[in-house]
Amino acid sequence: MRKERGNTQRSGSGTAYRFFYGLILLIIVCVWIYAFKAYFAHYDSLHPEIAWATPWIQVDIIPMDGILLWDEEVLTAPRDGTVTYPFGRGPIRVPRGATVARVSSGGAAGEIKSESDGYFVAGLDGSEENWRYSMLWPGVHELPEPAPLKMINDGASVKRGEKIGKMVPQPQELRMIGYVDLTEEMKACLDSNRVMAKMDMLDTSSRAFVRVFESYGHRAKVYINIPWFPPQMLMSRKYRLLAETGETSGVAVPESAIGIKDGRTGTYILRGSDSSFVEVKGRPIDGSRFLVTEGLQLGDAVIVDAYGAREGRVQIW
Repeated sequence: MRKERGNTQRSGSGTAYRFFYGLILLIIVCVWIYAFKAYFAHYDSLHPEIAWATPWIQVDIIPMDGILLWDEEVLTAPRDGTVTYPFGRGPIRVPRGATVARVSSGGAAGEIKSESDGYFVAGLDGSEENWRYSMLWPGVHELPEPAPLKMINDGASVKRGEKIGKMVPQPQELRMIGYVDLTEEMKACLDSNRVMAKMDMLDTSSRAFVRVFESYGHRAKVYINIPWFPPQMLMSRKYRLLAETGETSGVAVPESAIGIKDGRTGTYILRGSDSSFVEVKGRPIDGSRFLVTEGLQLGDAVIVDAYGAREGRVQIW
């Protein structure tokens, strides 16, 4: 019994020794990791990543979603028969007097000629006779969803008086009714009755005339002339216009270089080997960048991590 008690005491002492040894080793490892991180944090604070202010011109683009309006003439079959389209189904520009459709039966044919220069399309969407400004402008409700254009097949059988296509006389002004977000810049453009617009981001801007607009809180309903009218636009009455509301020039820096200190928005700028916080004005832009309009000059060096930076001497190289 004495021998077993002695073995038990030695076993308990060994377990306690291993526990305290492991605890001390764990503390040493934690202290080493803390010191390691503190060293590199101190090193990073003395050797921050630097970025330079580059020139930047920001063009603000606001999409305007809406519906298109144009003058059009519906064409009908002069007799029963099979319809063919000598110029194709379009949309295509045709001259005045051109035969845009021909309806044949029993060796006889009736021709449909264009009464003016314009665009012809062998398609209909069902809104040809009721798609008017007087019906679409009033109110603040959402604009109607246009039906898709349904093309008529070349060689289709038609009845006398059946609609077989339409002509859109040219030249004429293409118009649009749409809604747009009402920023201060957009309000200024609408007040001047002029908006710089483009078809897509790769297009150059053209001046569009604003016929009328009405403000409803944070957005406006706009009736505008579109300064282009390619025949392809006849494929849908729904459209998205890209409106430019002006240019803002300044310098761009990484957005991470901008921070808040003592309630002021600014960045850490380098002068030689010294870092100091300077207040800036501007706004975020695309690409995780910040457009600075006041506070920085072209070529100024700033610390990329504003919240990890500090004022004082830094070691750049």
